Amino acid sequence: MIDWWGVFRNSLWILGLSIILATLSYADWWAKEQKQRFRDVIGLARFQGAISTGLAFFCAGLSLCSDRWWERGLWALFTLWFIYQAVTMLR
Repeated sequence: MIDWWGVFRNSLWILGLSIILATLSYADWWAKEQKQRFRDVIGLARFQGAISTGLAFFCAGLSLCSDRWWERGLWALFTLWFIYQAVTMLR
């Protein structure tokens, strides 16, 4: 029998890491197309918002996978912080 809850929990942090990887890849391509430094491009609000979104998914997944209450709380705080950053950057 498939543990669907386990699949969901683990898919969240995998999704978060894939968003971060895709964002970094796109930012690298964008920097080369615009003939700018990667450091300058990754500092743009649209890329920071996407990275914060990926980090929010990552932290949410780790929060759901944690066994101890204090780990869940800490990862939940990180999740809320990155959600706040993502909303702020994407406005």
